[in-house]
Amino acid sequence: MMLHALIAYAERENLGDADFEPVGVRWLIPLDAAGKLAGGPIPLAENPDEKKPRAKQFARPFTSPNELNQGTKSHFLCDTLERATLLLDAKAADKAPARHVQHDYFKALFTEATSSCPTEARRLNAVLGFLNNADSVASLHRQLTEAKAKPSDNAAFAVDGFNLLDSEPLKQFWRDRRRRASAGAARTQRICIATGELAETLDTTEKVKGVPGGLATGTNLISFDKDSFRSFGLEQAQNAALSAPAELKVRSALNKLIEISRNQKLVFNDTVHLHWSHQPMEMDPLDPVVSGDPQLIEKLLTSVHRGQQIVGPDENANAYYCLSLSGNGARIVVRDWLESTVEEVRNHVAEWFQDLALVPPEGAGMKRDFKFAALLYGTVRAELDELPPQTPTQLFHGALRGRSVPLPQSALAAALRRQQLDQENKLNPARIALIKACLIRSPNSPNNNSRTKDTSMTECLNPESRDPAYLCGRLFAVFDRLQELGLPGVNAGVVQRYYPSASTTPALVMGRLFRNAQFHLDKTEARLGGGTAENVRKDFEAITCALGDQFPATLDLESQGRFALGYYHQKAEYRRRTAERKEQQAQEAKTA
Repeated sequence: MMLHALIAYAERENLGDADFEPVGVRWLIPLDAAGKLAGGPIPLAENPDEKKPRAKQFARPFTSPNELNQGTKSHFLCDTLERATLLLDAKAADKAPARHVQHDYFKALFTEATSSCPTEARRLNAVLGFLNNADSVASLHRQLTEAKAKPSDNAAFAVDGFNLLDSEPLKQFWRDRRRRASAGAARTQRICIATGELAETLDTTEKVKGVPGGLATGTNLISFDKDSFRSFGLEQAQNAALSAPAELKVRSALNKLIEISRNQKLVFNDTVHLHWSHQPMEMDPLDPVVSGDPQLIEKLLTSVHRGQQIVGPDENANAYYCLSLSGNGARIVVRDWLESTVEEVRNHVAEWFQDLALVPPEGAGMKRDFKFAALLYGTVRAELDELPPQTPTQLFHGALRGRSVPLPQSALAAALRRQQLDQENKLNPARIALIKACLIRSPNSPNNNSRTKDTSMTECLNPESRDPAYLCGRLFAVFDRLQELGLPGVNAGVVQRYYPSASTTPALVMGRLFRNAQFHLDKTEARLGGGTAENVRKDFEAITCALGDQFPATLDLESQGRFALGYYHQKAEYRRRTAERKEQQAQEAKTA
């Protein structure tokens, strides 16, 4: 089904030109009709104002990477600076002989095109004259080096201001040349696995560009090179036979979708997440997940609650797909595949934001606008490669599959580990929101058992909860509050010293904190008066009464999550009270 969906997308978007491919071109080399440099090399970029501008996209005559890897051929009209102009890479001296051969082939294609395209002979001969002039090429190399050009940068040629990549006669020359080469190739007829039709099938498939973790030259979706992977003596791609038109559409769709996802920054841990629908959508339900846009999220939730359509009336029948890919050397690895409908995914994304909903650390309002990337970065110190490789993919697909699919335990474990180690920000809302969502969707959660249903996984403080772990987290926040009031400015306080042990083995440390609490209460009364101390004392007594006379000896992973949520809720509640008190005092001062 995956191949069918990709082919349908390629047909919908009119993708798939077997003779040309989109490519980023970094330099344009300007020449006059005599083959002399007409100024310095011109840098090309899609948006020159960006910090790291992307090379400008052009349609380049296609040559298979399988042919290029043989070290004897090159692209036509546009290629890397080392193959087109012999700007060699000093760090790869062993490749110099092959680059000279490829450069000669690059010029030979110009010579061949000259006889087939007389209307373009003048421009083609200008390029040939330049490339055969050692002094002119040396001058270009000096200018490129000063401009910090890389030998691997793609370059094209312009003669009298005309870019040869735009020449229609040269495009037709290349199409005719490819047709002649294809007509002479003998192919086997088999049933194409994508179309189900009897057709001439390919021995090898072309490479897909931009798959993270793959080779720079591209990766193969279908590839067999070991005897153990072959059936009935079939060689190479004949084990999963594809016709040339089907392969082109699949590859073109993948190249386009990978480019879109990379622009959306949907690449995590060397896995790119592609998403599309069978028919065009008015709004992609994945957009709020990626952007965290509050307006999109509010619009989505409102439409689901009221049963209103925010997209076209036929979205129930509009198939929606998500495909996660990574590279393993020269091969593509399919990490996950989702086939659903736009309407169903929309509802699941609404559930995702409902599960993430959390009171901000300040204690007022409600926060749901968490970008997916922010959730991931809340679980690591610096880089996402600290996570298990599969975790981002499982979490991403969890957002699209709904509450029936538990979120990965590895995500909960990573968030809790970071919660324990993070000395500066125990109140990271993205991290706590992810912990909350993991708890809500856990099959072990009391929320999923009607007989033992517990409401501790709420957006804000729930004083009715009797979950021991949640209460321990709240009590730990009370201890922290008492120390803040009684001994302000302590360098290594309760949280810094005891949070990891309190959240895993509360029975070992709570007794010591109880003894310190009375001391901190006395200090608070002396500093701030009895009223402030009495308010905290009430919280202290209410929580300890709910807990009883024994603390849990140990807390498992999900109980540690409820501890973190209880701590966060109580801290946010204290901040809310403080803000309200300050506002009330300000109002009283105005009316006095």
